[in-house]
Amino acid sequence: MKTRKLTALLLCLLLIASCLLVACDQGGDDTSSGSTGTTSSTDSGNNSGIDAKYLDANGRYWPSYSDSMSESLIGDRTEIRVLVTSNEVETTYYSEEIEPDMYPTTDATLNEAVRERNNLVSEKLGIEIKAVPVANVQETFRQEALAPTGMFDIAMPTFASCAVLAQEGMFYDLRDFEDKGIIDLSAPWYDQNANESLSIQNRIYFTVSDMSIMHKINCFAMTYNPDLLSTKYPDLDLLQLVVDGEWTLDKLYEIGRAFSGDANGDGEQDHTDNWGLVSGYNDVIHFYMASGERLCTKDENDNPILAIGSDSSITVSQRILSMLEENNWVSFAQDLSNEGVTDIWNTSLAIFGEERAPFRVSVFSAIKKLRAYELDYGVIPMPKASADQDQYYTHASGGYGVVVPTHLNESDADFAAYMIDVLSAGGKQYIATAYYDQILKNKDALSDTSKEVDILDLIFENIVYDVGYIYDMGGLRTLHADLIADKSTDIVSALEAIRGQVTEKINQIVDTYSK
Repeated sequence: MKTRKLTALLLCLLLIASCLLVACDQGGDDTSSGSTGTTSSTDSGNNSGIDAKYLDANGRYWPSYSDSMSESLIGDRTEIRVLVTSNEVETTYYSEEIEPDMYPTTDATLNEAVRERNNLVSEKLGIEIKAVPVANVQETFRQEALAPTGMFDIAMPTFASCAVLAQEGMFYDLRDFEDKGIIDLSAPWYDQNANESLSIQNRIYFTVSDMSIMHKINCFAMTYNPDLLSTKYPDLDLLQLVVDGEWTLDKLYEIGRAFSGDANGDGEQDHTDNWGLVSGYNDVIHFYMASGERLCTKDENDNPILAIGSDSSITVSQRILSMLEENNWVSFAQDLSNEGVTDIWNTSLAIFGEERAPFRVSVFSAIKKLRAYELDYGVIPMPKASADQDQYYTHASGGYGVVVPTHLNESDADFAAYMIDVLSAGGKQYIATAYYDQILKNKDALSDTSKEVDILDLIFENIVYDVGYIYDMGGLRTLHADLIADKSTDIVSALEAIRGQVTEKINQIVDTYSK
């Protein structure tokens, strides 16, 4: 059995033992806090330093600043319905965090955390939380807007769908509810980077909160194989390299290309051979975002402006493209089609899973898939452009936005906004903690407490969102992927070819939101 399996088992045993000790010390099962048995690491007493207006009397995350309004906001309502993506078509990025026990593949820990959050809301407010799973949230939302039936109160479309529907006037500005004191977008259960990046003209039609964990699942980092690395670099302490701020593109290239080669000696390098890095065309943008550069930023009026095109962004883009294209050390999943491979993504994953590459660019959803392989692996941030870069950046390529539909009347909209706040606070208390501490850190054993900075903390403390990527301004989203597919580094010409489209799209969005 590999080290990771042993570590995860030991952590689970320790967790069970500690829970038993706590239960004995408290004289059995204590349900006075609304818990159903699983103790969150951020449970009562451990949220020290948090403003009291964001906690309830038991020290749990809760929007206590709106408690005086809750009765009038709820009225005679007894449930809240949330429109979410089902697993009918989407087999990876579907919602598991609104209602428990919907899918047999959901981690038991996550199910329990959802149940705890929902029980807390039911206990405090008498509101039952119901998921409304559909195959296509965007189309269902449009149909409901045309002929409202009361099917749902809140929706969680993907970022891309949010960008489309927001331009169609489908969402209330969340700032309106903040002005009424119903929600507080500066609360710790809202992602402040998302608030800043996704606002346009100081309006926030959708943002990211702990009502969902999908933005974390869609974060990009890099998995590595310590056993394989030690065969050529026995003295390498990769985690310390990261902590010291020296994990860079140059280091990745230096280390990774030492492992690439024709393993079976047939004179060709294909998916059966060794590689330095396993990746895909769409990953190039995540290297770019990790450098601290952006596709779009905002001007003084909070309107999007083109950021890529500056000297630094062009230099970084060219470095990334040329480095990934040189010396045949990177296996791109899309290239496997040329080798006759039909299941390119699972075959690409197998190169890393079968220990034929030391590095793989991985979205966190792929971590679950790596459990099928008997290998020891760890996770680190995407590399910096250089050691001089101030910090590591983690790109969230997707996720769910939280929105209030404009087809709701004012009273229903106020209730929906209030429940987004409540569900997000409860999500931070239980669900985000379960995913982060109990699943990633314990079950998948991705935490390393031997360092002064936990690697997962380093990855997730600086999630970035790019308004140009999410709105796909004039084709910006695929700019780098198209270049790597063509084995080109000519970012200047590629950008000039779409600059007019980008400008037109930005102007269109600004005009739409100005009405």
